[in-house]
Amino acid sequence: MKRRNQSGVALVSVLLVVSVATALAYEMMTRHALDVARSRLLFDASQARLYALGGEEYARQLLHQDWEEEAARTKDTLLEAWTLCDTPAEAGFDTPSDGAAGAFEIENGTLTVCVEDLRGRFNLNALAGPEAADHIARFKRLLQILQLDPAAADAWVDWIDADQNPTGMGVEDADYLVRQPAHRAANQPAFHFSEFLVAVPLSAEESARLRPHVATLPRPDLVVNVNTATDAVLASLGTKLGIQDAQLFARAPRDYDKVQTVLEEHAKFGESAAVLAVGSDFFLVRAAAEVGDTRATLTSVVHRDAGSGRLRVVSRSFGERVDWPVADSDAQAV
Repeated sequence: MKRRNQSGVALVSVLLVVSVATALAYEMMTRHALDVARSRLLFDASQARLYALGGEEYARQLLHQDWEEEAARTKDTLLEAWTLCDTPAEAGFDTPSDGAAGAFEIENGTLTVCVEDLRGRFNLNALAGPEAADHIARFKRLLQILQLDPAAADAWVDWIDADQNPTGMGVEDADYLVRQPAHRAANQPAFHFSEFLVAVPLSAEESARLRPHVATLPRPDLVVNVNTATDAVLASLGTKLGIQDAQLFARAPRDYDKVQTVLEEHAKFGESAAVLAVGSDFFLVRAAAEVGDTRATLTSVVHRDAGSGRLRVVSRSFGERVDWPVADSDAQAV
C-alpha cells in the first residue's frame, strides 16, 4: 500500500515537473518570438529611415544636376527632371495626383520621392518684410480666393512682426496671455506652417485648403516662380488677373526663360512684375520609405545657391504628416 502511494506521489511530482518545464519553455519561446519581432520592427524602422534619407539625397542630386545645365540654370519649371510629384497613393501621402513617377522598388518595400518648388507658394514670412504692406494686401486676396477670412492676415502679421502693436484685426500678447493655455506671440519669422494654426485657428478642412499654397521660408521676401506657382497664388499677386485666368495659365505648359516674356504675353501680370521670377532657390523634398510593415516619412526644406549650386538642408522632419500636391487646384473666386 505504501509503495502504491509512493508511486502515485512520484507520478504527480513528475507531472508537476513536466508542467512547470512546459510552461517555462512556452514562456521562453513566447519571449523569444516577441524579441525577434521587436528586433525586426526596429531593424525595418531603421532601414526605412535610412532609405528616406537616401531619397532626400537623390532629390538633392537631381537639383544639383539641374543647376549644372547652364542652358536651364536660370529657370525652374515643372517640365524638368527634378519634379517627382506624380506618385501613387500607396506611398503613404495624402491627396496624390494622378500619375506614377518617383516611386522606386527597394528590398522588401518601396521608396517614393517628391520635390516641390517652394517659390511656387506664398511666403508667409514676407508679411513682416520690407514690402509688407503690398504683401499683406496680396495675402488677403489669397485668403479670399480660398474662401477664408482675410482678417487672418492681420493676426498673422502680429504673430511674426517684432512689435506689440496690433495690426487691424490682429492681436498681440495682451490677448494671447488671457487665453487657455496662455502664451505669447512669437514676434519672429515662422519656421513651420503649424505656427499659423496657433495664430489663426482653422478647421482641418480650412487648413488643408490653405497649406498647399503657402510656405515659411527663412527670408522675408516674396518671390514667385511663374513656371511653378499655384493658380491661387498667381491670382493673389495683383488685382487684374482673376482666378479663372490664373487657372488657365497654370494648366498650360509653362517654360518661361524670362519674366519679360511673361509680361509681353500676359499683360495682366504687369502690376505683379516686382515679385515674379522664373527660377527658384528653395525646394520641398518629401520621401516615404516602406520596409515590411514599417513606414518612415521625411520632409526637408532644401536651399540651392543660385551662384554656386550648393545645396543646404534648411530643416528636416521625420514622421510629419504631409499633403501630396494635387494636379488641379480647387480654388474658387469668392
